Amino acid sequence: MQQKTIEIKSLVEETLKFGDLLLIANKGIGKTNSLMVLAEEFRKLENTKVIIFEDFPKWCLEFSEIPFFVVLDSDVTETKKETNLENAFLVHETDFSVKRKDEILTFLESNKDCVFTMEIQDIDRTAFFIYAIVQYYYRKHYLRKFKGYSKKERIVFVVEESQNVFDSSTISKKVFNRLRKIFSVARNLDLHFVLCSQRLQDLNTKIRARTRLLIGQVSLDDFELKINRLLRQSHYQKEILNFEIGEFLYTSTDQKVKFPKFEPNGKPYEWKKKEPEKPKPKKKNAFVRLIEWVFSSHFYDLKRNEPQPKEPEDEDEQLEEEDEETLGLLGEPDEDW
Repeated sequence: MQQKTIEIKSLVEETLKFGDLLLIANKGIGKTNSLMVLAEEFRKLENTKVIIFEDFPKWCLEFSEIPFFVVLDSDVTETKKETNLENAFLVHETDFSVKRKDEILTFLESNKDCVFTMEIQDIDRTAFFIYAIVQYYYRKHYLRKFKGYSKKERIVFVVEESQNVFDSSTISKKVFNRLRKIFSVARNLDLHFVLCSQRLQDLNTKIRARTRLLIGQVSLDDFELKINRLLRQSHYQKEILNFEIGEFLYTSTDQKVKFPKFEPNGKPYEWKKKEPEKPKPKKKNAFVRLIEWVFSSHFYDLKRNEPQPKEPEDEDEQLEEEDEETLGLLGEPDEDW
């Protein structure tokens, strides 16, 4: 059988054209490596911003030069437990709030591409943080479209362990429904998702049905339940169980793609908000310093020549002066006295 292959650049173009991409493969088959290769290709494009979400420190250690922002577990809290929401990035009426608004906004707006390394312990709060960032760009692009602005910017969201975000059985139904709403119209607003998971059936049908699929070596139960029927017309229906590491099938065109080992270009670095620098005083030239010296000396001489009040030599002399003033107020004493 003659194998058909697809180039990675063509795969990137297909993703931007049709919207979203989902990678499915067992653990250790190279999903993260493939995502890194794809993310690097997206970063090369003009007017394209790549935002990566990870809940395990891998991108922040092994990807190319890119700023990463550490999201602490305390940065996403239950709204009902919050008392001060003044600096909240996003507040949900019944669930959670994302804090450190000023830092997050500065991080997003001051960097072309970025990584969020999340130390959040709960799936619900992790999903809500991702939703907060996606919602921010959704509203931004929606208003830009509504007002007819000519400026365009494509946003590519790369989400590891996507089953924790796009499945209503693991997160609150309200957050999932809002994410699904954004997901359904994202392509029209130049928002794109690149997702990955170990099993196809772990993602909600309403999400995976809208994505283009890259399938690698999968588990037998996932193959029997979902993928076998999905690939009934594919030339790789049986072969896919024996794909090597880094090999995936692009199901839309029934083409195979082989991802090379990712080679980083530089190292990631942790982003910290810079404190505003105090303005430095301007250096004065020699002429200005001379004029200031002349005037200061002149005024010093004038002040020095002014009559100065006589200061008493000691406390006894001061007391004597006060007695004299008192006597003067009383008048001269009588002779007989």
